[in-house]
Amino acid sequence: MRRSNRKASHNTAAVGFPDLPNHITCDILSRLPLNSIFTCRRVCKTWRELTLERYFAKLHLFRCPLSFISYYKGTGKNSPSHFKIIQLHDPTDFGYHYATTKFKTRIYFPFHVRNQIEMVASCNGLILLANYPSRDHFIVCNPLRAQHFTLPKPPLKSAPMTHYINCECFGFGFGHCTATDQYKVLRYTPTITKGQTRLLEIDIYTLGIDDEWRSLGETAPAPAILTLELVFLNGALHWIGFQDSWLICYFDIEKEQFGSFPLPSHIGDAGKYLGVVDNRLYIRNEPFGVRKFWMMKDYGDFGSWTLECVVEEQLAGFLEPLNFLKDGSLLMSHIEEIARNGPKDTSLASYNPQTRVLKKINCDGLRLLWGATHAYVPCLFSPMDAWT
Repeated sequence: MRRSNRKASHNTAAVGFPDLPNHITCDILSRLPLNSIFTCRRVCKTWRELTLERYFAKLHLFRCPLSFISYYKGTGKNSPSHFKIIQLHDPTDFGYHYATTKFKTRIYFPFHVRNQIEMVASCNGLILLANYPSRDHFIVCNPLRAQHFTLPKPPLKSAPMTHYINCECFGFGFGHCTATDQYKVLRYTPTITKGQTRLLEIDIYTLGIDDEWRSLGETAPAPAILTLELVFLNGALHWIGFQDSWLICYFDIEKEQFGSFPLPSHIGDAGKYLGVVDNRLYIRNEPFGVRKFWMMKDYGDFGSWTLECVVEEQLAGFLEPLNFLKDGSLLMSHIEEIARNGPKDTSLASYNPQTRVLKKINCDGLRLLWGATHAYVPCLFSPMDAWT
């Protein structure tokens, strides 16, 4: 009997890491930080292939801490653009919040637009960049894989004599269709007829499918658009519009159709801004300099808008909500213009609605970040493999 036990023990000890089933190996590796995963890819071919699979990417996605991406554009002829992925330490015991850089990458974009492009949207780990102000160059990239894909230029717009094109208001959106697993970039051009009827002319590009932009033509009379960037949630791109009353308008990515639902009048008219926090739509407005954040608890439910947070501090600059922290604080990106039309300082800040205290959050021991910072979901699997 003892001899049998010793034999069983010996066989168990002989099973090493390479002998584990792939799904167990994936489960173990997916719990590692980003830098460690990239180190594992250099260990052996099997681990490299496992960490490139969609199944592994989904495991890591669910376990990845709250992340953000910061972008610094290249300026010189041979200078790359830089991306930095930041993760936040968010304790459950009301402890100290701080952020650390977990991954850096460099990408060489085409020189003729390198110092003009800005990070304007993200979807499932892919970043959309567009040049300013003409918005006629679009690049999609995956910073984790250092890949980028340049879209063809959208068609030039010319209006008939009865229309006026507002060239300063070209807008765009970036979204994903779950049913077809396709990514689409939308560009809209607002036009106004001589009779003051507002129209939207829509061009759309399906990544990996289309050779050129497709025109959906002019839509029916459309509400005025207050922001250039459309917000992606639940398979649709959203914006705030007005047509007799305030609306949330949307464009269904799969069906390529428009729709809308009303906004309650008590949200007010002052300085509306639309965004997404914790997979919910929010609106920020600023009556009398006080920043109010309204949250739509149930998507599409007119009555579910709730006043979530009021920031009373008279801060210069722009506050963009990023997520809710475990202690109930609202994490925000604070963008402050140093000089008129000059460079901008960006930092992380948290606001606790219970104590009404606004705190700056250090990143790598510093109070300032590189540049524009957005909430980000790192994606180790890249659909760009099929496009390039």
